[in-house]
Amino acid sequence: MTPGQNRLAVRRLVDEGFNKHNLRIFARDAINHDPSQPNLGRGPQGARESMHAYTTAFPDATLTIEREIAEGDYVVQYLRARGVHSGPLGSIPATGKKTNVTGVITSKFQDGKVVETWSLWDQLTLMQQLGVVPLSVVPAK
Repeated sequence: MTPGQNRLAVRRLVDEGFNKHNLRIFARDAINHDPSQPNLGRGPQGARESMHAYTTAFPDATLTIEREIAEGDYVVQYLRARGVHSGPLGSIPATGKKTNVTGVITSKFQDGKVVETWSLWDQLTLMQQLGVVPLSVVPAK
């Protein structure tokens, strides 16, 4: 596939995968890397596990693509996730607070399927918005 075709496929991943829970774009043995969820399974099931953690905590969550770069078999997206924390997130009970965080996902494609992803989200900002980590005002030196 061309970088443009990969870009369209990964946009489908955000819209269909996260927003509509359709994960057919993942290869059967795709590898999902996410430091906040280190024990994810492979393939669509691993992606489903990852998304389930967040869709349980933020059932109204939406993802928006803010920036995107495609080159060769890779697509890198800078994303924004918004939602209300109305379900448990791991050991954190629902707070009812609105959240607005950013993250980067790099997706590798092979034969029209996602074969590997690397996800990094601004967990500190999320925890501050949920009131789990205090906002600190420390002057730079």
